[in-house]
Parts: sequence; structure tokens; C-alpha cells
Amino acid sequence: MNARRIINKGGSLPGLKEKRYMQKRDIVSFLYRVGDLSKPEMCRLTNMTMPTIGRMLEELMEEGWVIDLGCGMSGGGKRPHIFSLNKDAAFVLGIDIGREYLKVAVFNLKHEVVDRIFVYPSRLETADKDVVLQNICGRVESVLGVLNVDRARIRMAGVALPGLIDREGNTFTYLMYEDEGLRGRLEKLLKMSVFIDNDSNVMAMAEHAFGVAKGINNVLCLSINECVGLGMILNSHLYLGGAGMAGEFGHIRIPGLDGPCHCGKVGCLETVASSRAIVKAAMERNVRMPDGGDVSLEGIIQVARQDEIAAIDLLQKVGEKIGEGIATLLHLFDPEMVVIGGEFVKAGDLITVPIRQAMNKYALARIRGHCELRLSNLGSDATILGTQMMAMSHLHERMETDFALYE
Repeated sequence: MNARRIINKGGSLPGLKEKRYMQKRDIVSFLYRVGDLSKPEMCRLTNMTMPTIGRMLEELMEEGWVIDLGCGMSGGGKRPHIFSLNKDAAFVLGIDIGREYLKVAVFNLKHEVVDRIFVYPSRLETADKDVVLQNICGRVESVLGVLNVDRARIRMAGVALPGLIDREGNTFTYLMYEDEGLRGRLEKLLKMSVFIDNDSNVMAMAEHAFGVAKGINNVLCLSINECVGLGMILNSHLYLGGAGMAGEFGHIRIPGLDGPCHCGKVGCLETVASSRAIVKAAMERNVRMPDGGDVSLEGIIQVARQDEIAAIDLLQKVGEKIGEGIATLLHLFDPEMVVIGGEFVKAGDLITVPIRQAMNKYALARIRGHCELRLSNLGSDATILGTQMMAMSHLHERMETDFALYE
């Protein structure tokens, strides 16, 4: 690739070059998000003229970012040329730091996983933050050592993490560094631009880009794992709130609940609806496990499907409380779809039936009537898939982010 450096150390460009650079970033961004496009389609999306699009495409093809796929289908006139990103022009590193698992993957510009998603045990809640960070970076180096990818072409990293995270990527639950923040620390260690967001927000981006919510303008994505989170796509954009910490669905107050939550409050939805709470309740009820193994959410679902009454009753009560919380969300946001993701997806109708019943009971018919309830089709990989979209969503940030099309 003939990659010319046109950004100076201060992160700014002289006027005309900056304009041309931003025009190229617009083209790259739309090709990444929308897919293969013709020149007329790019003109409509970017508001650039046809001659400008032509010049920018010529430069991007010369530099190795864009390839000409030849003539596409005719819409009645001359067959247009179709252009695509060169999928190997650059790569995005994805890191999903969960409470139980650490996932690492590298993605090309066609949203494809290079080789596979690497999964390791997480040390997030079992070790000192410096040890956790060393483990993460060590795993990343191990993955990059296995993959046949030019490290210089890995331009940015997207990191998903549970807990409170603001718009600047500052963390307030896990891996808190007061001096430079987790983002600054990771950028020094990984030697690339890093963007961080809450795992539920990242999951929502994946569902909207690749999953059952693709093309839906207003969708609420519930992540039900060790904790309960919410990612909101409103008017086709991720909604973060004023400080960037919107979506703490697990910590809304549900009438009738009085158990203490790890957040310090009482009666949070998470005290009954998280996988940890469900496992705890199953142990208290002596729900039998397959082959007498340790109590787990997967085991609870399995015996419920085998007609274990205690397990069925437990899942039903959990579904009712989740549905009661969703009813409140319907009244506030009037979404077109609610997506249930995380480990709970495996329960299928064992959980969706009581959720729907509670939605019917507590939500106004005219509002719930046009809202579809769906289970995620991305499974446990939704968050790691979303890290690439989250990272690339910063393509239009100021130059100071240090992301560049050029080396």
C-alpha cells in the first residue's frame, strides 16, 4: 500500500488537505458501514459532487484502500461501477473483557473475523487491576503472534467492559486508573488508538449492524448475563445519555423486590434477573442439576426443559420481573423492537413467554402492540462482534483521536 502520511504530529492538517482527508474518511466510513457502493450512491450519501467522488476514489485506490469491482447491475441506464473497501487495507482489534471470559479477535474491513475468536478465562474479578491489564495485553500479544496479520495495519482497538463508563472511556467500576484512565493506559501498552464502551452498548451496536435488529430504527437490547444491561438504538444511533452512562436497566427499582444489590441499593432488577441471582435462587430451592453437577444457568435451563417444576417456576418468576421492567421501557421509549441477548437466549420460550405475559399485563396495548420481542441470533459473540463497529464509529472524531487512514 502506498500509504502517505498527511497528518502532522499535532493531529491537524492544513486547510485543503484536511478537507480532502475528511472527504476520504467519509467515503471509507460509508463503504464500511453500508457496503459496496457506486459513485452515484456515494454522491447521495456524502453530498459530494461526482467529480470530487471520482478524484477521491482514484486516490483511495492508488493508496490501496478501495478496489473497483467492475460494472454492477443496470437500473435502466448505463451500468455503474461498484466500489468496495480493500478488506485487508486495515484491521480492527476487538477485546471483550467479561466477568467470566476474555475474548480477543481481529477484524478486517469487511466485518470478517480473521481466523477465529480467541476465548480465555477472565481475571477481571479475581486479580489486581494491573495483573488483569497485564493478562489482557499478554493475551492480545499471543493472538497477534498466531495470526498472520501485519501489526502496522491494525489501526485501532475496540474494548467492551461491564460497569459504568463515560463518553471519554473513563471507567468507574472496573480497571480504574485516575492518572490517565484505562483508555490512556491501553493505548500506551497496545500502541494504537483505543475506544472503550459498556458491553451492553457494544452488544446493541452488533445487533443493529448484524443481528435481528438490523435496519430497525428504534430498538432496545437487553444483555442478561452475570449482570443486566441495556443498549439503546434510538433513531438509528446509539443513545448514551448526558455523561455516557445511560442504560443501567439492571438497577431500576422493581416493586416487590427488597433484596440488597451489589451496587449498594435495594430492590434492583439485577437482584433476581442476573445469572448470578438465578443460580443463587436455584441453590436455595435445591434445583437438581444434570448428572448432579454444579448449579449453573445452563443447567437450570436444561432441567427446566426436562420438566423440573422448580426450575420452570424460577425462570417464570424471573421472566415476569424482566417483563415488568420492559413495560416501563416501552412507555418511555416506544421502541419497534426489544432484543433479549446474553446467556438467557438459551432459555427460549421458557423466558419469552413470561416476559410477554408481563408486558401484556403492565404495558399499554397501543404501545406494546407494535413492539416486537426477539431473541438475539448472535449468541454469546454479540459483544466481541460489536467492538469493531464501536471502534469504527469513531472514524469521524477529531484528528486528536490519532486515528489516521495513513501511517
